[in-house]
Amino acid sequence: MDILNGTRTTTESLNGNVAANGLHAAQPIWRQGDFHELIDTATGEIGRVVGSEKEPAGAHQFHFWAADDALTLDVGHIVVAFSEEAAVIGVVDEPRRYSDLRTFLDDYFDRHVEVSLADEAPTRRPEILVFTVTVLATKHLRDDVTSHRPAVSGPVYFATAAAIEYALGVHNFSGAEVPALMHVNGNYVRDDADEIVNDDQGRPQFQRTPLYLDEDYLLGPEAGHANWTGQSGLATKTSHALFLISSVFQTMENKNTSVAALMFNVKGPDLLWLDKPARATDDLTDAYAANEWRGLSERDEHAYRALELDAEPFRNLRLFAPFKLNQAPDPHHGVINLGDFKNYTGLNTLRNAPGETECVYPILWSLETALWYPHRVFDRNDLDDKFWGFLYHLRERKVKSIHALNELFADIDGYFAANPESSEWEGHHKATIRKAKNRLQGVANKLGGLMADGSVHYGGLPQATDQFSNHELRVVDIANCNTTAQELIVTSVIGAVWRMAEQGNLNVDKLVVFVDELNKYAPAGGEGGLRDTLVDIAARGRHLNVVLFGAQQFRSKVDSEILGNCGTSLYGRVGDEEITNAAYRSLTETAKAELLGLPKGRLLVRHAHFRAPLFGTFPHPPTIPGMVGQRIFNRERRTHPADGLFRVLQKLMTTKAPSKAEVKTAADGLDGDAVDTISTKIERLYAGQTNGRGGNPWQTTKREIATARLLRGQG
Repeated sequence: MDILNGTRTTTESLNGNVAANGLHAAQPIWRQGDFHELIDTATGEIGRVVGSEKEPAGAHQFHFWAADDALTLDVGHIVVAFSEEAAVIGVVDEPRRYSDLRTFLDDYFDRHVEVSLADEAPTRRPEILVFTVTVLATKHLRDDVTSHRPAVSGPVYFATAAAIEYALGVHNFSGAEVPALMHVNGNYVRDDADEIVNDDQGRPQFQRTPLYLDEDYLLGPEAGHANWTGQSGLATKTSHALFLISSVFQTMENKNTSVAALMFNVKGPDLLWLDKPARATDDLTDAYAANEWRGLSERDEHAYRALELDAEPFRNLRLFAPFKLNQAPDPHHGVINLGDFKNYTGLNTLRNAPGETECVYPILWSLETALWYPHRVFDRNDLDDKFWGFLYHLRERKVKSIHALNELFADIDGYFAANPESSEWEGHHKATIRKAKNRLQGVANKLGGLMADGSVHYGGLPQATDQFSNHELRVVDIANCNTTAQELIVTSVIGAVWRMAEQGNLNVDKLVVFVDELNKYAPAGGEGGLRDTLVDIAARGRHLNVVLFGAQQFRSKVDSEILGNCGTSLYGRVGDEEITNAAYRSLTETAKAELLGLPKGRLLVRHAHFRAPLFGTFPHPPTIPGMVGQRIFNRERRTHPADGLFRVLQKLMTTKAPSKAEVKTAADGLDGDAVDTISTKIERLYAGQTNGRGGNPWQTTKREIATARLLRGQG
C-alpha cells in the first residue's frame, strides 16, 4: 500500500478476477476530485491524519498533525479527511503538542548549561501539533452506502460550507431549517477571483456557515424543546432565546404556519421593550445616540444576511403585569370592572410611561382564583385536612371575593354569638374557622397587588390566559413581584395554556413557552403542580404543539425528565463548580474547558441531528436591550420631556398628528413631570380613538399646556 500517493495494490481486480500478472492497476484510497465541494482546496492541506499503536483512528475519532503554516486552525473548527471511497468530516477537539522529550527534565538539562535560557538550543528539537477530531459524518461516493470506516493516513483540509451542512444532516431534515447559530471556521472567504475577502476592519474574513436546527426536532412532533444553561450575565441565555424565537417566527411565516410565544420576565426590564428595534430608525437615531446605543454592528448585519433573517423587532407584543400593593382599583358594589382600565402607573411593571402602554394589560385575581392554588398561597404546615375542608367549603359556596368572605365571617361570628354553646358551624370547628380567618385575611398582602377585594370582570380587556394570535409574543412581567406571587402567576398561566393545548384551543399551530430559572419551577427531585405540568409539557407537548424553552444557571438542578425530553441543548459559560456534575458527562474534557471561559455571544449546541456538539456565535437580538430601552422610552433619559407626549399624539391621531418639532415647541419650558401628567390625561381622554375621531387631542393638549403654564406662573 502506497499511503503517501493515495494508492493501494491488491491481488484481485475490480470484478473479482485475478489479473494475468496477479496484480491490477493501483486504485485511489481517497478521491479529492470526487469531493471537491467538501474541501477548501484554495487554502490547501492543513495537516495529515496520523495513527499510532496506542491511538489508532476509529469510526468516531481520529488524529492529525497540523502543518506549520496552519496558524488559523483551532478547537471547534470543522475539517475533512478521507477513508476508502469516502470523505470523513469532523470537528477539531483536543490539541496536543509532541516532541521527542521523555520528561520535562530533558529540556531543562539541555538548556541549563546555556548562558541565556531564551536563546535557541544548539539543536532544536522537533515538535508536532496533533489535534483530535470527533467525527460528525462520513460521506461515501455512493449515496446508497453508509460508511463508518476510519480515516486513513492522508491529507486534511478545512471543510467548506457544503461539507458542514452535510455533516449537520441538513439533507435529512424532515422539517424546515431554523437558523440558530453561525459556525466560524479557520479558512478564509474568497471571491470569484479566488482572492481573500476582508471584513469591515480590513482583516481576512473567516468562513462563516449557518447552523440550522430541524423544525420537527425543535418544535415537534418528532422531538422538541430547547434548553440553555450558563452563568448569569455571561452566558447570553435570554439573548439567544430571543434570537431563536425571532428565527422561528420568520421560518414558520415562510411555511404559512402560525406561531406564538409566551415568556416570563424575571429580571428588571429585560423583556419589556421587545417591540423596539435594535437598529435605530430615523425617528430614534438621536435618542439612541444620546444613550450611547450603537445598534447592530457590521458583523451582526452580515450574520443576519448570511442566515437570511430580518433584524426586525416583535410587532405583536402583549405585556401583562399585576398591580402594585394597594394600587388595584376599588370595587363598586363588590365588583371591579377593568374594561376601562387606564392606570398604568399602578401596575407592577417598569413599562408605564405615557405613549408606551398600548401593549400593557393588568393581571388581577379575585379570592375565587387564589383558592384554586392553596398549596402556593398558604404554608404547607397550615394545610391540614380540616383547613382543606374549610377551603373546599368556600369553593362550594362560591365565595368569589374578600368582600364576600368578610360578609361570611360576619355571619359565622353572628352564629356563634347567638349559639355560645356550639363549637361547630356547618361541620367546621370553631378553631379551624378562626385559623382560616387569620390566614385568609392576610392573603391580599401576601400576594402583593395580585388579588383584589372584590370579584374581577375584565370586560373586553385581553387576559394573560387568552388564546394566542399569530406572531404574538406574550410577556408576563413578574420581575417586581414577591416569590409567592411569582410562583402563583407562572403556575396559573402555564396551567391554563396547557389546558388549552389539551383541548386544541391555542388558536396557533405552534406555541413556544419560555421559562427562565427553570431549576426554580422544576427542580431535580422536586414535586408540585407546576413541576408536574412542566414535565408533562416536556413529555407530550410536542404532540400538542407546545414546546418548552427553558433556561437556568445550573443544569444539574433541573428535573431529569425535562432534560431527557429536550431535543436541543445550548451551553454558555459555565462555572467550575457546575461543570464537574454528571449532567455534563457527555461532553469532552476540551469542550468542558472551553465552556469555563466561553465569551458572551458564543454557545455550544447539541441537536438531535448532530453526532457531536458544535460551537457557534449569534448576532445581537433584533430588539433593543431592556436596560437601554428603559432609559430611552421610560422617562429615565429622554432627549426631550415632550418625546412621550409626541408618541401619545402620534398613536391617537396617526397621520393627523402634529410634528415632533411642534409638540416640543408647545411644551418648551415645562418639566418632565408636568408633560407626563398631560400625556397621561390625553391618553385617558381619547383612549380607543384614532385619526382624531371623537375630538381633537392636539387642541386639548395645547389647552392643558396653557393651563400648566398658568399654574406655574409661566402664562
